[in-house]
Amino acid sequence: MDYRFARQSSGWFYLFFTPFIHVVYRLLFRKIYLHNRRGIKPNTPVLIAANHPTAFIDPIFFTSFFDPPVYNMTRGDIFRKPFFRKILESCNMFPVFRQRDGYQRRDRNDEVFEYCQNKLLNRVAVNIFVEGEHHLDKRVLPLQKGIARIAFGTYERYRLDDLQIVPVGCNYVYGDRTRDEVKIIVGQPLYIKDYWPGYEQSPGLAINQLCKDILTALKSICYNIEDTTDDILAEQLLHLWRNDHPAEHLPIVEHQAPRFWGEKSVLDQLNALEEPEKKLLRLQVGTYFSAIEKAGLNDEAVTHPEHGKLEWLMFLLPAAPIALFGYLVVWPLRWLVYRIARKSVKKREFFTSVLMGVSVLLGIIYFAGMLFTGLILGASWLVTLALLMPLLMWLSAFWKETMLRWKAARKALVHPEKNQFLSLRKAIRN
Repeated sequence: MDYRFARQSSGWFYLFFTPFIHVVYRLLFRKIYLHNRRGIKPNTPVLIAANHPTAFIDPIFFTSFFDPPVYNMTRGDIFRKPFFRKILESCNMFPVFRQRDGYQRRDRNDEVFEYCQNKLLNRVAVNIFVEGEHHLDKRVLPLQKGIARIAFGTYERYRLDDLQIVPVGCNYVYGDRTRDEVKIIVGQPLYIKDYWPGYEQSPGLAINQLCKDILTALKSICYNIEDTTDDILAEQLLHLWRNDHPAEHLPIVEHQAPRFWGEKSVLDQLNALEEPEKKLLRLQVGTYFSAIEKAGLNDEAVTHPEHGKLEWLMFLLPAAPIALFGYLVVWPLRWLVYRIARKSVKKREFFTSVLMGVSVLLGIIYFAGMLFTGLILGASWLVTLALLMPLLMWLSAFWKETMLRWKAARKALVHPEKNQFLSLRKAIRN
């Protein structure tokens, strides 16, 4: 977030935690792609229309990486306890009261509409997860109409000609694992003034048309598998494509997302296939993955024998003590964070969110304790260790991933059926 616009934010946690979020996200994710990040303009009344794969990872992305302060609409049941309400509001979150959560009074949501309109009048961004729920399925669900009603109600009241809805797609490889890969894709704005003449003639038709256009825009910037029976096949095809187009290790954050558009083309081609073609493709892909799984291999190892070259040992062996040291330095924090997350999380969509939240809170305490202890005792080595802790954590994770990749590739290199696997794979790609 650009701190020049910090004065527009009412949440002090939002401002305080943002630098720590940037550090945690660079450790939590292997790669972060932010396409058209500046499509969310500062000092502009913007309604963000986003899909919602995870519980809190998505909104924190918006608050930390988009320049204007972003206010996130959040399910109202988690605001019931006063302590959590204060915390969430100080993070620029506000509740929506849904019937499915036990709320019946319509006037509660009238307050929410009023809140959104006031924020838009103050020319900041308001995010609404338009599907109405979070899910990890790689598809866009039917939209709720609340965002269209807020948009038209705001325009009718204030006539903000630059009032716009900007679709944003959140796309994860997994969504419930650490060291994941994410692509945040910001689409093109839809200006409410362009829909206003239609709204004056027929509000219902205009709302439906706006929602239809938002849905079309979201489908163009999100993973979208049209047939639920294709989910497994789609994941396998995406896996093959990613190994054909490996990502660079650095930088962690990139501001273009060519990998997303490549993945999107894979899904679009799958959606367009006739059922007989899908059946043949499903057979080919299933045969290949069953064969390498039976051999104890993975597709990346089969496809990239260069990962198993002995030259990699020139990095792995000298770096091993540093990686081990980095692992030991953060082991108490890591153990506690994972223990809390695994005990408290019941749904997949919440795992990385809880992991991130606990990591930020306990990480700040762990880091501050180490830093201030070093300063009080005059132990410069402890101060240095505290400052280097994020780098040591990243090096440790990178070393582990590289070692596992090297071992898998070494196994694939000497496997007697390696060429048969490659032939099966080539038949799929053709």
